Amino acid sequence: MSAGSFVTTALCLLLMLAAAVDIWKLRIPNLFPIAIILLFPLWIYDVGWTPTLWQNAVILLVTFFGGALLFSRGWLGGGDVKLLAAIALWFDFRGAAALFLFVAIGGALLSILFILLRRIVPARLTSEGNIPSLKARGPIPYGVAIAGGALLAILNGQISPQPVPWYQQPSRIGATTGQSDSAASIMISWARDWMPRIA
Repeated sequence: MSAGSFVTTALCLLLMLAAAVDIWKLRIPNLFPIAIILLFPLWIYDVGWTPTLWQNAVILLVTFFGGALLFSRGWLGGGDVKLLAAIALWFDFRGAAALFLFVAIGGALLSILFILLRRIVPARLTSEGNIPSLKARGPIPYGVAIAGGALLAILNGQISPQPVPWYQQPSRIGATTGQSDSAASIMISWARDWMPRIA
């Protein structure tokens, strides 16, 4: 497994674990957003620096301060804000548009799903159970929508920067071209040596 594959696998696992914890406890520990942010430099080290990384920083700041505004109005939890800002660091302007679209759609579907679940599950089980997200009129674990939307964006190749394909890497192209030229030169030289003998 390459370093880039290891990083993206770890990122996806962190998102799924954060979603599971949010369903179970209705809170997202700081460990998850911190780990997601710390993985990003490893990703940059593997794929290389690009001049557009300033867009990632802008998306991070805008998402954090916008999320803080939603948190102050009670529309989003603090853990949700930190998780969304952390994963937003992995996207440029174009990728962030896809991320926020997936998260918004996931949030709407999640709300409908939990409304149905709270009506299906008996009230006695939800009141006595240890899953607060199933309690009637309780908050929605929006971390699930954030994690789901982020996973969809990652699987759709929206992370920025993306690895440079092997066939576009100058060093490899140069090496291949040089090897081809060398082989062609040897063949031409061999043909010139043998043509007079055949004649």
